Amino acid sequence: MWQVLMETVDLLSKLAQTGIAGFGAWLAWQAFLKEDNQESEVVDENAPIDPNVEDIKLFETTNQTTWLKKTVNGIECHLDDRRPNKRSGHRWTLSPDMARNILQNGDIYVSPGIKINSGLISIGSHTSWLYSKRLFPKPEGLHHRVVELLRAAAI
Repeated sequence: MWQVLMETVDLLSKLAQTGIAGFGAWLAWQAFLKEDNQESEVVDENAPIDPNVEDIKLFETTNQTTWLKKTVNGIECHLDDRRPNKRSGHRWTLSPDMARNILQNGDIYVSPGIKINSGLISIGSHTSWLYSKRLFPKPEGLHHRVVELLRAAAI
């Protein structure tokens, strides 16, 4: 009798574990299948361009900060890396002509990805740069800010 009770409890325990694992797998699958659509931004060519657009703090952790800055050369990406023996400073530049081409081709992609704290942004040939979701919880907000920066650099 005691053995039957133990086997029943063991069976129920395994069924519960399987059910919980299956439910977790189903939730993960649903999150994986969820398609985040980024609407391509329709840029109003007649909208005023702010030449004094603010720099964009793209990514920030305790060890690193990445900035997109409008300069006389166009748009520059700078990485401040506070870890020992790591290189900080200028990473790449987009000339005004490159900024115009990126705007014309819509070559800006923001992907929130599956990580909790960071997503990926690609601007022209500069692909898969991290951005902080804490700074930009909605991908379209970051996309909009980058378009504004590109427009200001393209004039």
